[in-house]
Amino acid sequence: MAQAQPSSAQRGSYEQLSGRVNTVALMVDNIKGTVTNTNTLAVGTSNAVNDMSRKLEELPPELAERVVSFMDRNDIAASFRRVCKAAAAQFRGPEYTTIRLSQPVPAHAFAAHWLAPDAARGLDLDHRRKLLCLVAATGVVANLEVALQAAGCTLAYDVLKAAAAAGKLAACQWLLERGCPPEEYEGMGSDLLGVAAGAGHRHVCEWLLSLDLSWSERGDAAAARGGHVGLMEWLQLIRPPLMLEELFDDEALEGLKLQLVEGVAHGCDLPTLQRLWPGWGQLRPEAKARALAAAAGSPTPEWAAKVEWLEAQGAPRGAPAVAERAAALPDVEATARLAWLRGRGHPVDAAAVVATARAGNLAALEYLLTEAGVAPPAEDDGTAAATAAATAAAKAGHLAALRALHAAGWQVDVILEVAAARRGHLDVVMWLVEDRGPSAGEGWRSAHLFAVAAASGSVELLAWLRERGCPWDGAAFKYGASGGCVAALEWLAEGGCPMPDNGQPYTNACRGGDLASIRCLARLGCPWGPAGKVIGEALIGRRSEVLPLLRCLLEAGCPVGDWANKSAEQLKADLWPDRAQLVAPLLEAHRRRQRDP
Repeated sequence: MAQAQPSSAQRGSYEQLSGRVNTVALMVDNIKGTVTNTNTLAVGTSNAVNDMSRKLEELPPELAERVVSFMDRNDIAASFRRVCKAAAAQFRGPEYTTIRLSQPVPAHAFAAHWLAPDAARGLDLDHRRKLLCLVAATGVVANLEVALQAAGCTLAYDVLKAAAAAGKLAACQWLLERGCPPEEYEGMGSDLLGVAAGAGHRHVCEWLLSLDLSWSERGDAAAARGGHVGLMEWLQLIRPPLMLEELFDDEALEGLKLQLVEGVAHGCDLPTLQRLWPGWGQLRPEAKARALAAAAGSPTPEWAAKVEWLEAQGAPRGAPAVAERAAALPDVEATARLAWLRGRGHPVDAAAVVATARAGNLAALEYLLTEAGVAPPAEDDGTAAATAAATAAAKAGHLAALRALHAAGWQVDVILEVAAARRGHLDVVMWLVEDRGPSAGEGWRSAHLFAVAAASGSVELLAWLRERGCPWDGAAFKYGASGGCVAALEWLAEGGCPMPDNGQPYTNACRGGDLASIRCLARLGCPWGPAGKVIGEALIGRRSEVLPLLRCLLEAGCPVGDWANKSAEQLKADLWPDRAQLVAPLLEAHRRRQRDP
């Protein structure tokens, strides 16, 4: 049947629309070229920008929105809205004004914000390291260099791990060149291969295997968990040697197989699980139970079919880990799976309650507490399970979950204030000590609670505690230095909080690789303690942190004590040989400066 031809009026309309679409495409190309040009943005008055602003004003709002839909959201927020008045007026919602650090940020905008004085002053050490991880995962090396300067801390393994998980090879290489440690614990082997494999990044795996590193895992189980079957099989062919593999006994080798079984059950589809199952031989009931639990928490669409198939292979239904895995999923999904598993005879118990409380899955938690009627186990009067669930909710800041536990009769009058205060959850602390009335008691007002709150870096929480008569002592500075929030340390000093005289705050900052807190403590006049003590603590830290810490301490005026007079041979006797070689030139230079100022 012949297709009807458009009328002349329709043709004119189509041509006009086509012309507008072509204009849209051209404008998007121009915009992309402009927003990446730092010089143009700095001036902000180029003819191209003015021309685009005028064209955008001429377009109907729906077409202007179409133009912007082709642009990266961070480019819109950080660049385009700042040089185009029409865009700034039309696109004012949070989706257009929020810069997301998990996505690439234009280098000029990133530097303008994070190189400003005190840009990271209100962030504790955990959040400054989180900043580094987020930027590493974007792969923008220029921003990573700026972030490292702003963060004021040494490079930690988690940053390299974030880059590897995101598949950002250039960032991985830059971090390794800058001395970022490739393993979480020195001498224990690296699990970076598993991190990259779990995310499906073969190119990163190939690069990692070209390095002279020892591995704590082969990566095949991680690849399976991520659903990357081809990468799993490639790694099995290569068989990267594990650290101290020659010392593995039968139990250790069985553990490796069990990890693979769990990984396949979690991340792969049912046909892959069925294909690989016979090759694993006769599995123990424990292995089958763990595979069943992995399937129950699987992100694959056929998770239920995998559970049913594993049950048919003899996987036991009595394992509490099955419901626990499902309970940790996002809320709606967790509730549906728990109901389905319960209907098939799988027990739902206190372990599942703890998992939902930790994840903040309120709907799933309420299902377990009400419809499923889960109560604390009888042993120890249920105190251990109730404490675990309430503590998990308090640590994560899930006040609604804590309220639900309390309403269901689960004991929450244990001392949870410390768990919530350590993470700065003011709303949880307020409910625990105020909203519950007399059951909260008066024992919560303690210097220990205040010190733990100082570690969170929440000035708001610290002020709230002081207003309600919570005492403080020198421990607040010790904990505050561990937490690493400059704003909190300054607030403590301004309020007259006692400072310990033994140098412990500096020692705690050194253990975290926290250069910003060391500088802050010195600026505030915190005592160094016995000469040489803090330096000695820094010299026995991670190899990758020794030089940055030593430089920072010397620049801040830390007393060196006997370390200043030790020869290279004496340093080798007191430190690991590689540490001695690193620090000897720096200490010698310090000696010369002291001798000839």
